[in-house]
Amino acid sequence: MATPETTHPIEVLGPPGDRHREILTPEALDFVARLDTAFTRRRGEILTARRHRVDSLASGHPLDFPRATSAVRDDPHWRVAPAAGPTGRRVAIAGPPGPRTAADAPGPGSEVPITDFEEAASPRWENVLAGHLTLLDACAHHAPPHGREPRPGGVVPTVAVRPRGWHLEEERLRIDGRPVSASLVDFGLYFFHCARRLLDAGSGPCLRLTGLENRFEARLWNDVFLRAQDLLGIPRGTIRATVVIDTVTAAFEMEEILYELREHGCGLATDPRHYLFSVIGTFGHRTAFLLPDTVEAALTAPFMRAYAELLVRTCARRSARATGDLTEITGLSGDAPVRAADLLSAHRPDPAQAPTRQQIRAAVSLSLRHVEAWLSGRGTAVPDGMPIGGPAAELTRARLWQWRRQRLVSPTDVRALIDVESAAMARERSGALVTEAREVLERTLLGDELPPPLTPDTYRRRLVFPVERSA
Repeated sequence: MATPETTHPIEVLGPPGDRHREILTPEALDFVARLDTAFTRRRGEILTARRHRVDSLASGHPLDFPRATSAVRDDPHWRVAPAAGPTGRRVAIAGPPGPRTAADAPGPGSEVPITDFEEAASPRWENVLAGHLTLLDACAHHAPPHGREPRPGGVVPTVAVRPRGWHLEEERLRIDGRPVSASLVDFGLYFFHCARRLLDAGSGPCLRLTGLENRFEARLWNDVFLRAQDLLGIPRGTIRATVVIDTVTAAFEMEEILYELREHGCGLATDPRHYLFSVIGTFGHRTAFLLPDTVEAALTAPFMRAYAELLVRTCARRSARATGDLTEITGLSGDAPVRAADLLSAHRPDPAQAPTRQQIRAAVSLSLRHVEAWLSGRGTAVPDGMPIGGPAAELTRARLWQWRRQRLVSPTDVRALIDVESAAMARERSGALVTEAREVLERTLLGDELPPPLTPDTYRRRLVFPVERSA
């Protein structure tokens, strides 16, 4: 694939910080600019296609396995590339892009840590750069001098990097006034600084791709990988990526996604809470898709078992690795194929099981504190001293939106409960971003559509602060 002859330089609008120049080198910025210039049009096309798909499903168009790719599913011969790094893992631990996550790089028998640039820590400018500095330090510590054998007794870090989703942009880096794709910033800076070091240490770059909705988005990532490897003179197939099936549309294209990434993809992973979030966002306006009154009941619903079983079977068939919380349920339904109806077998609960006011208030409380934690840069809410992960909090927000959408709670009651919990949060912690958090929560709960986690609008308005813009 030919590389562009010239690129426009990236303008850095983020404020300078300690050691930022080690990451934002002219060469690294030029590399990111080449990637963004090459793929900005296609990224725009997939985001447009997402909006059309939402409208289509909302109008009642059925969701099914695509006929156009039946040959890919029916072909028994193709396989993905061999997995790199630890094998036989069933669990992965997501953490913020900081020293502790890198320090947890596994020895024998441990889990695989994930450096999460999207949810584990909110993508404030200082967080993004600190994450890349941590990755650089970890790679530089373990990598031997170029051309030499790995250090005796050294442990090559196996850390999977989760870039931000295709829908997000990095407002602090711009080309001709337009923001650069956040996905390509996270991937590009990591790959530029760490790929060669990891190879010299006997390892390689590992990615954790989330938020994909179909095979075309997987194809885009694969082409990004090919271009990046060519630009740096690194052999094709060096990158290994696990795709998290966390959207309901992607569940219908598991084999196609693996096929598009087969040179670089090594596995699929379940993410039950994000998947439920997607189910609610896609079908929450339909009464048949009102989920059970508890998260635990939803996680064990028949359509969730079908989702996990299809993922495990797909990976087994294509020599890929299946990971995630629900991958231990294999063999439950024998050899019967998983049908489209199985993946959509949600049923409206008994009306008597409608959420209580106590449940609704608890959901408002957690959702408000989660939004405030993200806006303030902490990334994780800690109500009553117990940290709450992003997926659990986002699922709570989605269920609250669905209750309001299904008229189980009125907009007036939602606003009243937000008033109560906002006042409580202001008393609990001085300096909390109460006004900002309640504005975001009200806007996301009272609309006709459920916005995805970390919406671009919220990101621009609340995380790119005026002081950063002026700098």
